[in-house]
Amino acid sequence: MLGTVGVTVDGEPVPLGGQQRTALLAMLLLHANRVVSAKRLAEVLWDDRQPRTAQSALHVRVSQLRRALSDAHAGDDRLLHRPPGYLLRVDAGELDLQRFTELADRGREALSAGDAEQAAGLLGEALALFRGQPFEDVTAPALDEQRDRLRQRRLAARTDRIEADLRLGRHAAVVDELVALAGEHPHDEGLRGRLMLALHRCGRRGDALATYRDLRQTMAGQLGLEPGEELQRLHKAILTADPSLSLTAVAVAAPAMTPAQLPADHPHFTGRAQSLRHLDALLPGRAAPVVISAIAGLPGVGKTTLAVHWAHRVRTRFPDGQLYVNLRGFDPVAPPVTPSDALRVLLDGLGVAPQRIPFRLDAQAGLYRSLLTGKRMLILLDNAHDAEQVRPLLPATPGSLAVITSRNQLTGLVAIDGADVLALDVLSPAEAREMLAGRVGADRVAAEPEAADEIVKRCAGLPLALSVAGARAAADPRLALADLAAELRDSELDALTVGDAASDVRAVFSSSYRILDAGAQRLIRLLGIHPGPDITVPAAASLAGGTHAEAGRDLQELCRAAFVTETEPGRYTMHDLVRAYAVERAGRDDAEPDRQAAVVRTTEHYLHTVCAAAHLLVPHGDRSDPGEPASGVRPEALADATAAKAWFAHEQAVLLGVFRAAAAAGLDRQVTEFAWALARFFDLRSRYHDMAATQRVALAAAERLDDPARQARAHRLIGLAASREARYDEARDHLARALEMNRELGDHVAQGHTAMTLGQLHARTGSYELALAHAEAAYAAFQAGGQRYGQANALNSVGWYHAQLGHYDQTLIHCTRAVELARELGDTRSAAAAWDSLAYAHLRRDDRRQAADCYRRAVELFAEHGDHYFEADTLLHLADALDPHEQTGEAIAAAERALELLEALGHADAARAREKLQALTADL
Repeated sequence: MLGTVGVTVDGEPVPLGGQQRTALLAMLLLHANRVVSAKRLAEVLWDDRQPRTAQSALHVRVSQLRRALSDAHAGDDRLLHRPPGYLLRVDAGELDLQRFTELADRGREALSAGDAEQAAGLLGEALALFRGQPFEDVTAPALDEQRDRLRQRRLAARTDRIEADLRLGRHAAVVDELVALAGEHPHDEGLRGRLMLALHRCGRRGDALATYRDLRQTMAGQLGLEPGEELQRLHKAILTADPSLSLTAVAVAAPAMTPAQLPADHPHFTGRAQSLRHLDALLPGRAAPVVISAIAGLPGVGKTTLAVHWAHRVRTRFPDGQLYVNLRGFDPVAPPVTPSDALRVLLDGLGVAPQRIPFRLDAQAGLYRSLLTGKRMLILLDNAHDAEQVRPLLPATPGSLAVITSRNQLTGLVAIDGADVLALDVLSPAEAREMLAGRVGADRVAAEPEAADEIVKRCAGLPLALSVAGARAAADPRLALADLAAELRDSELDALTVGDAASDVRAVFSSSYRILDAGAQRLIRLLGIHPGPDITVPAAASLAGGTHAEAGRDLQELCRAAFVTETEPGRYTMHDLVRAYAVERAGRDDAEPDRQAAVVRTTEHYLHTVCAAAHLLVPHGDRSDPGEPASGVRPEALADATAAKAWFAHEQAVLLGVFRAAAAAGLDRQVTEFAWALARFFDLRSRYHDMAATQRVALAAAERLDDPARQARAHRLIGLAASREARYDEARDHLARALEMNRELGDHVAQGHTAMTLGQLHARTGSYELALAHAEAAYAAFQAGGQRYGQANALNSVGWYHAQLGHYDQTLIHCTRAVELARELGDTRSAAAAWDSLAYAHLRRDDRRQAADCYRRAVELFAEHGDHYFEADTLLHLADALDPHEQTGEAIAAAERALELLEALGHADAARAREKLQALTADL
């Protein structure tokens, strides 16, 4: 495919026949191993001039192509009919296009990990597969888009390979190639920047500066734009002979903390001596993952308890830390955690700032494995559903070890990844008796040996059941073990669909359930309805419609009965088997309206709390409209923005589960407001995939409500998320629809927000004139709507876009007005941003003193607002603005403070601060 289209068998070319067969083959290969509809194939062959007999003619072409391929390969039929079209089977390694994609992706991952040598080799091998332009002998217009996309991927691979060569010091070798590429792509600033750097490192400083001047003249003459900020910084560095330009490698910032995320060890762990010895024997040099599974998929057998206990035993063997994520593979209420969400949890544990986490799963996995390279870390992946969920989470290099628990044996990991499986059975009678003695005391077991044996028998050797029964006896020292055994013997034995020992497990649960007081019984039933992985006391109070004191008392009683576990102070979780029991009891004991009321209370508890938290984050912005809370709902009280951020960090998995449950329950009004409030946090954490997903659900809910205002808001936020993830066409479509609906509604404030988002979209694509026009329209709309907060932000955006166009006087006018308005409103965040814009304009006017004063003011306000990243970023700008001859000491102090802040955040920009500090101290 990477040249003229051709097929070979054992090195011999296969005659394909005419142009249409070749085009047909190209389309099928572009979708190898996937069904392509007959309608789409007909479009490839005839475009919009299809004959009336197109379907029968297509069948003839397919038959001819199938015969050519089958005859050449001894009857091997690769072209298969699969409604509604056809599928061409391609095996691994047979298609150059697939090989190119695989090599290019691996090369990019190696480059991200800092291995320039490997990256250069992989990318060079990928590019060598091209023999010309992609499928250059196929003229079908329907394939032009795919051809262009592949050309862009080829250019991206060449750019990555050149970057790897530059890091390896091969500057002279890439200059001619860069000159040719820059000529082919005259507006590509990335290529021009690499050419400037290569020329500079070859000692051709004058040519490097001339390259910048040429680009600037071209852009000004053809586009009316200035080069971007990164290229301007590079130009300045070459002008000043910045020593950092001689560096040949990019360091991957290390996290400033050692993660220690293991759950608490079980206080009454007993038995499993043979299993522990098996795990200990795997440690020396172990690289492949370890799977702790249950025989016959039995839940409650103690997989997590064993894994956590062993992990605590050996954690000193993993000095770089321990990571933990609950994959919720068999949760009876919520769906399993996606690999992408799990990687976000793991990357967060590794200290990666949210805005630095890639959007694509493969890029997330590449960054994760890069950060694990050279480290000795223990990764506990709990409750896995299948191998596909786990595989992206496995470390790729020796030193770190992944331990996985699952009801399944994950044979795919054994076959492909070399995993070692430890299959857990129920406890032996001796181990079970030892566990019971650990809970109730050895003296009581010795005093009633027959009763103890019957309890062990009734619990079927299942650690979870023994834990519940033992907790019952431990909580009441007056309870004779014989009486407990009799209760277990006489309990109802209705089977649960959870395994062979289910009936006895249910008996254990039932006997302990019956002695709970009525409030705790009701709460455990309702906890089965709660869709989150854990719950707090305030949320439990709203779930039950009671007070915090009542919920706290009931949760403690459930803890003592071993129905729930307090994983950290104030947070409670339950085993899947207990949850299944709770769901069954709720279905039997609670009327449907009561269960639905609990779903509404849970939804509204989190809805009202997340709305209040969003307002604390952006107090001057538009507020959501959650309405009055339902009876019995007691939202959590959050003191300030810091508390709001911390609450969301703890509750984000719960929030998504509650949101999905609300959508499933048809709570459309709550769903739209929930999504609106969540968007604030997703924007803060750069979780744009989640923003888009929740807003699409909100859009469907708003359409059912026939509420155009909520529809327009969802369109705008889907557009915002798409813009942030560089899906610009999708972003434009949704934002255009939002703006049209805003105008029809006469909602000036919503028009302003949508125009601001459109301005940001055009700025991201370098169209600053369009961005300016939208920002000016936003300002006018906010004026018409009387929204002064929006006016301040729009004025700053107008000024900033003027600065990008070189209109620095206009920047000073608009951003000064933005500062004044923000000050009147008490909006420190907007004022800080406007001061930063003013500083930028003064610096471009070569007024260092004014620029430094403005940057200092922005730093103060960012610090006051608690925006530590922007405080650090502005400190680095301040260091650039200060006079290098007279204010070096202040510049060094600014860079030191920036480095301190960025390292505390675990942000990759710490490397930039470190380089700035090294350059300043070298000059000094």
